[in-house]
Amino acid sequence: MNGSHDVIVVGAGPAGGEAALAVSGAGLRVALIDEGPAPGGQVWRAPRTAQAQVAAAKDADGRQGQALRARLQEASVDLLAGAEVWDAGPGFVVQCLTEQGNRELQAPRLILATGAMERVLPFAGWTIPGVFGLAAATAIMKAEKTMPGKEIVIAGQGPLLIAVAAKALELGLRPRAIVDRAGRGDWLRAAPGFAALPMMLTRGAQWMARLAAARVPILRQSAIVAAGGDPVLDGVTVRHLPSGRQTEIAADTLYIGNGLTPADELHRLLGAAQTRDRLRGGYRTEVDADQRTSVPGLYGAGDGAGVHGALPSVLQGQIAGLAAARDHGALSAEAFADQSRPARRRLARARRFADASCRLMAFPEEDLTHMPSDCVVCRCEDVRRSDIDAAVAGGAADMNQLKHFTCLGMGPCQGRMCGLNAAGLLSPGGDLRFTPRAPVRPVSMDRLIGEFDYSDIPVPKPAPL
Repeated sequence: MNGSHDVIVVGAGPAGGEAALAVSGAGLRVALIDEGPAPGGQVWRAPRTAQAQVAAAKDADGRQGQALRARLQEASVDLLAGAEVWDAGPGFVVQCLTEQGNRELQAPRLILATGAMERVLPFAGWTIPGVFGLAAATAIMKAEKTMPGKEIVIAGQGPLLIAVAAKALELGLRPRAIVDRAGRGDWLRAAPGFAALPMMLTRGAQWMARLAAARVPILRQSAIVAAGGDPVLDGVTVRHLPSGRQTEIAADTLYIGNGLTPADELHRLLGAAQTRDRLRGGYRTEVDADQRTSVPGLYGAGDGAGVHGALPSVLQGQIAGLAAARDHGALSAEAFADQSRPARRRLARARRFADASCRLMAFPEEDLTHMPSDCVVCRCEDVRRSDIDAAVAGGAADMNQLKHFTCLGMGPCQGRMCGLNAAGLLSPGGDLRFTPRAPVRPVSMDRLIGEFDYSDIPVPKPAPL
């Protein structure tokens, strides 16, 4: 896989998979790189057990994932699965780490379809064993057809709450409660947007009907403010946001998520222009109608360039792949217009659905300031709210200084989980983030350099006297 291609695509989810297929269909050499063992991304994650494979065949997302993997297998796409991209440079040169060691790929055009990461609003006890991310629940269900826990609570905001709760019922788990920050009015205001995709609206209505039939309590306009237990979770505290009334719920497992944010490390590393956009997960990469970024030859598609969801990501990926082929000279202007037209038409309708979903998922930035002083913000380095406040009092004015003062962001996640939350504490409403630099993923030196002996080390000739 070392060598040159016409186009490199990073991320093999709905956006990246479709982008690679569009590029390949135009007759270009394309490399598709993904961290997962098989294409599909988070939404269309490949099942890993026989039970999960049977379930995937009956599930809409599962069938779409299987169809994508089959199409990629039949296409002329160089797939590099299980590979972690840790650096990318202009031109473009992409470095990725595989089980066989480091690989360097080159191409004049690069499509980033890096997906999204989950955000959680920290609360007392959120690091206790038994507390999981809401998106992590979907990953486990799709790959393994199971969910940890017996007495579960599902909390946060957005349509994913209902989807996870309905899937839990299918697995024989009746949630003790769904804790939703949104109220009925918020969901009603979202209904016209959901109606833009009747199939998705119907699926959501079916999920709600199953939850109602199972009499799963839905605590609206409510949030988790504390989780307790030693050494593992045994209960959560729920606050009704308008009244402040608190309720205790016994539980051994909590699944919680407060929306998504783009996994945009490579976009930032390569200098793509970005804009603050709460609706799109905090920031979005600026792209034109053909998914081109501000960097020549660089394209952004899917949630990595701004959170939209699976269907818009599919369509953005198709457009980005066709645009890369057009810019490379493999498609005429007429062919590009004809082939991209159906995706553009569908994208306009899908965006209305995406906007409705994203409004419900918008991270509650204003609540960061209510975080208790002893609450952990950076779980990798055990940095608390009080440590951040002390750093600010000591003169820390940006995220790099905050890292220097507290070690926040120096752990395995490299600030992906804590960075935006810490920035919200450091400068509410400000535009602060860590300076992007490689490696964008933790890289172990033994995997990077591989096996070698002293005889493999080149020894330069002695300098002439």
